[in-house]
Amino acid sequence: MNRRKFLNRLAQSGVAAAWAKSTGGLALPDPLCPNPPGPIPDTDSKGRKLIVPTDKPDRFNLKVMEFNPIAAPDPNSWELEVQGFVERPRKFRLNDVMRFKQVTQSSRLKCVQCWSSRITWNGFRAEELLNWIRPTSKGTWMRVDCADSYYDFHKLEDLLNARTLFAIGMYDKPLTPEHGAPLRLVIPFKYGYKSTKLITKITMMDHGGQGIVADTWPYYSQTGDIEAGYDHPFDHPGVTKKISGGEITEY
Repeated sequence: MNRRKFLNRLAQSGVAAAWAKSTGGLALPDPLCPNPPGPIPDTDSKGRKLIVPTDKPDRFNLKVMEFNPIAAPDPNSWELEVQGFVERPRKFRLNDVMRFKQVTQSSRLKCVQCWSSRITWNGFRAEELLNWIRPTSKGTWMRVDCADSYYDFHKLEDLLNARTLFAIGMYDKPLTPEHGAPLRLVIPFKYGYKSTKLITKITMMDHGGQGIVADTWPYYSQTGDIEAGYDHPFDHPGVTKKISGGEITEY
């Protein structure tokens, strides 16, 4: 059985729920199913509040998109493990990554589901981290793994783009768990599913691959490039905007 078929069956079966129970979270049903069999619980088996997806925008004009609802990671015990083709593998704590040169960036997060919102992010350039870990000549791709079992792959050239950011805050306050705390990527020229959240591990590799959503559901592309079309920005209610593709900078 190929990987795509396996993951589709996993997402559609009771295996997903059993796997989620073992991790203390809850797996979502196949997003192609409009009517899930029941409501998503608010807490896990230990009574901890879960990060769950929402249908309506929140105070940031963002929907909460969550692959596998989990309890929020504890920032005090959180670690970022770096491995693979690097000269300086390491485990970073939150205080460590906060020492990288901090920048503020306004950029629009564009979802493949046709909505978007402009956000002021706080964080550091991916180049700062890459310069510290020193990828070898073989380290041309980064695999990113997350606390909710989400994973994706990013080309080195996309990470080195001047607009790519590792975010630890929004509007000069720490990231909320719903939007990726303690650490997430912001890649404004890609659809939102490429701006990976809840990051716990990065592995520099000599090859790429499809992230878990592109590997499972065909309407997610492997590259995640924003295509020309139309946008319905939550911060401009009732307005439809025509977009030309790539990062949205016009509004």
